[in-house]
Amino acid sequence: MKHTLTALFFLSGSLAFAQFPNRTPTPNDTLKSVQVQEDGKLKFSIYAPKSSEVRVSGDFSGGFPGLMLEKSDIGVWSATTSGPVSPDVYTYDFYVDDLKVFDPKNSLSKESNSGYSNLFEVPGEENEFQALQDVPHGRVEKVWYKSETLDGVTRRLHVYLPPNYDEISKTQKLPVLYLLHGGGDNDASWTTAGRANLILDNLYAEGKIEPMIVVMPAGHTGIPGFFMGAGYWQDPACRDLVHTVIPFIDSNYPTFSDREHRAIAGLSMGGVQTLNTALWNPELFSYVFPMSTGYFPPNIQEIKDKHEDVMTNKEINNFKVFKIYMGGETDIAYQNNLNMMEMFDGFGINYQYQNGSYAHTFREWRRNLLDLAPLLFR
Repeated sequence: MKHTLTALFFLSGSLAFAQFPNRTPTPNDTLKSVQVQEDGKLKFSIYAPKSSEVRVSGDFSGGFPGLMLEKSDIGVWSATTSGPVSPDVYTYDFYVDDLKVFDPKNSLSKESNSGYSNLFEVPGEENEFQALQDVPHGRVEKVWYKSETLDGVTRRLHVYLPPNYDEISKTQKLPVLYLLHGGGDNDASWTTAGRANLILDNLYAEGKIEPMIVVMPAGHTGIPGFFMGAGYWQDPACRDLVHTVIPFIDSNYPTFSDREHRAIAGLSMGGVQTLNTALWNPELFSYVFPMSTGYFPPNIQEIKDKHEDVMTNKEINNFKVFKIYMGGETDIAYQNNLNMMEMFDGFGINYQYQNGSYAHTFREWRRNLLDLAPLLFR
């Protein structure tokens, strides 16, 4: 005890008599990096006095390829959108001298497979479906598991459990939605940029959806390659989903294990993974929702040449819901999707189609989730 007290006294004395240099205040001390102006336009700002060029890009209107910021005489770079921005949640990135920089004035972020981007929210009626409301909330678990399918590597997934899960799970089993992310993102993206947990919380509060577990697995693996071909076995993430993730979830959560209580949805790369997993394993799912996706022309030809038996499997037309979402004509997957649907028509596959207007962004995919969740497990 004596040594401990002496050490504490020495530390306390050192701190008390340490001489800290006076820090000169800078404009960054009170800077707001994103502001909604009275006219509804967005103003972006960042303090970078020694930089020569700054731009900002994101999924706000005019955000691609980005806005060039102008430097003030106090070292603050700023730019304002050309028009008002509607209520929503947006992603943005600053680039300072071509270096992507995380906004030091904003901790709200989207996690992806290669790093972080910032998020900001413009409040308003159009945004309420995905806003944090005073309602009962579910919880999101970060889960690590060992994938025997991928040679025993440890992988991560996220699981959303509905409000009152602890009570519900004591007496009943729950259906499962497998919700897949896009290329470059990861298993956290649906609960950061995707706001999946808040969207579902709000739908529960309105009585529009049934209690369900939502599993958000990682769509990338450490195995090199571009896995967008035809057939789930060509993609290691799809093999992992079918052979490891689904059995893992059924073993560790109170789930139904029949197709009637299992759904799959995914965007972009995850949309192809959704199709490859469900069309090649239709006995596993009753609800299938690819978003902003479509097979590339060589893969469509591959399917026609080698997989007619898969496309003509009558079990595909036994899906309770097979609904394809698209983000409008400006969605980068728009033509691929048209080609794919033409192929489906040729094989006599039944599906629904809904075209949106927010292109290849989470602004579209959050609204897809809002639409599809009430269709499940009714």
